[in-house]
Amino acid sequence: MGLYSVNRSNVALNTTDDLMTFIAPANRRIRIVEVSIGGMGTASAANELRVARSTGGTTGGGALTAEPLEPDSVTAGSTVNTTWSAQPTIGNVMLRLPVNANGGVYRWVARPGEEIVARNSGQISLRSAVGTSSVSVHVVFEEF
Repeated sequence: MGLYSVNRSNVALNTTDDLMTFIAPANRRIRIVEVSIGGMGTASAANELRVARSTGGTTGGGALTAEPLEPDSVTAGSTVNTTWSAQPTIGNVMLRLPVNANGGVYRWVARPGEEIVARNSGQISLRSAVGTSSVSVHVVFEEF
């Protein structure tokens, strides 16, 4: 259906709150194809972002608008929340992205067939496993 981009700039990581939560449309799938994280601090500090399946969460908010990377893409049917009244429960961790707060950058790009997939209202959460430094995060995902 389309390829989309979402990002957050200079936001503090939190080990109890999702940085982003992707919710697939009820009748389609999403596939995470790239995640980049960069430190925005002025001092060295270890941080680790985990990408995990999640469930639950109540009253999502702060939805990000997914920007289409292909000019003919339809509006994304998925939701990307940045806040929750009660946070989702983290399940299987599929990816860990280390980053140094003092300008370190880590970029993960899935090889074909190794994308992270959610379907039928499934969720994928990005949340800090270690650290609370400020970072910028960029995610490219496909909806199909």
